[in-house]
Amino acid sequence: MFKKFLVVAMAVCMATTLTFAASKGTSGAQFLKIIAAPRPAAMGGAYAAMSDDVNSIVFNPSGLAFLKKKEAVLVQNSWIQDISNQYLAFGMPTENMGTFGLSVIMLSITDIDHRDNLANDLGSYDARDMAVSLAYARCLNEQWGVGLNAKIIQSKIEDESASAFAVDIGGLYKVSERVDLGLVIQNLGTEVKFISEGDPLPMTVRLGGGYTPINDLLLGLDVVYPNDSDIYASIGGEYNLKVIEKFEFPIRAGYRSGMETGGLSGLNAGLGVLYNNFLGVDFTWTPVGDLGDSMKFGLRLKF
Repeated sequence: MFKKFLVVAMAVCMATTLTFAASKGTSGAQFLKIIAAPRPAAMGGAYAAMSDDVNSIVFNPSGLAFLKKKEAVLVQNSWIQDISNQYLAFGMPTENMGTFGLSVIMLSITDIDHRDNLANDLGSYDARDMAVSLAYARCLNEQWGVGLNAKIIQSKIEDESASAFAVDIGGLYKVSERVDLGLVIQNLGTEVKFISEGDPLPMTVRLGGGYTPINDLLLGLDVVYPNDSDIYASIGGEYNLKVIEKFEFPIRAGYRSGMETGGLSGLNAGLGVLYNNFLGVDFTWTPVGDLGDSMKFGLRLKF
């Protein structure tokens, strides 16, 4: 049953992606590709089959179906080239109505040099992007979870602005206590249009697996098919170190293939601390080769 579903689902995803495909590098709203949350970023983005935290909203909303507590995440991402990126997510499971979620992603670049076609200095301007997502997920049974994100995307460059609407559709299947499989289509929606020119959104199909070989060790693998670049893979892991009562110290690392910015680009590493399964702090380092490094700091609450 599951194998048949997986084949059909992947066929639909691939057909949908090809139908709405963009040429390489031509999609708009590229900020949607940035992994702002420290935990998924440290694991290289191998997160389509993860179902134990609120960051499922931005990877595969079906993972929210298995959220056990209310959870909030607040992140500041000091990205490359003085780009500032913020991320907020909140998930709220209910007893009988499934799980509801909200996420906000913001990105800003300030003081960009403004020159005319003769290189005359015209001062500076700012550019800003934002995506607000409302998510809903529920369990069909003990093994199956499904989820949907509806998002509004807004971009502004100097005095010009554009907006778009998109959805993420995902499913998650718990094969066993130690193995999860996830499938999601991200950013299926309208074009981002400035004045009269429009660009398609960076629609992506993700197929992922999560494996817990031993307690406190989590491994993930995603195969990712974007509509505007080559297919790539993400692999990552997290080991939850417990050496002090009531404290957990997750150690994370990951790798994403296909990065072409030199140096250690593609590698990711992160650390965290969680007190009493209630209050946590996370840090992730993401080198982007010649473009610099990204440092992510996050605060999370479970209640």
